[in-house]
Amino acid sequence: MAITLPLILSVITSVISAIFTLVVFNRWRSARAEGKARPHLLAWAIGLLLYFIGAFAQVILYFTWSQPAFALWYWAGALMTAPWLGQGTIYLLWRKGSIARNIQMALILVSVMTLPWALFLTPMNGDAWRPGADMVVLMNDIMQKGGVRGFVPMTNIWGTLALVGGAIYSAWLFRRKGILANRAYGNWLIAAGGLLPALGGALIRLNLTDLKYGAEMLGVILIFAGYLLTMRTPEDAPAPKQRQPVRESA
Repeated sequence: MAITLPLILSVITSVISAIFTLVVFNRWRSARAEGKARPHLLAWAIGLLLYFIGAFAQVILYFTWSQPAFALWYWAGALMTAPWLGQGTIYLLWRKGSIARNIQMALILVSVMTLPWALFLTPMNGDAWRPGADMVVLMNDIMQKGGVRGFVPMTNIWGTLALVGGAIYSAWLFRRKGILANRAYGNWLIAAGGLLPALGGALIRLNLTDLKYGAEMLGVILIFAGYLLTMRTPEDAPAPKQRQPVRESA
């Protein structure tokens, strides 16, 4: 079986998203141990875990047919990754009141409802699968239109607007105030990274599916780089050299 570009890109995306998930989850766990509430970190960790599940399921489906793997590939990648990443940004933008918490409750409801729908209630034609095939190309042959697929526009548009729009707003805010330039640049990277996977639908319609996998890989790389940059505190920057006091002659 030939090694294809989508497989290579999916493996790289799986590795990077797995590392990213552990980094964010460990930071949330450390903050929780210190008694600090960081719900945005948990939401991001969930979104990144879904990013990993979607990418890793692509790797599995390259070698063998698995209905649960296909269902998770679609549910995690197409339905749930964007809104959960966006939920983390919503928590940062609305820290007061219950707006972010209420939106998360609705997101949990949609997640819980669509997962068994994708796993157990969506008819799939496994005979359409073939080794090494691109699942995006075979999606309409394997999975019927309608049903759980009807949630994709709603969840993707909402999640992308929250993640990308929130990152752009944060970057503009830091820029306007002239503080924490690293966070401004980091949010620009997060916005770019969040936008790339959202372009997947357009790339699919243009029959550029290889670029769709590349957009997924580059997207998580940019988001990871932006996250690390925003976490860089001023104390991490090289300290300016202090001038030696001039001694007055006696």
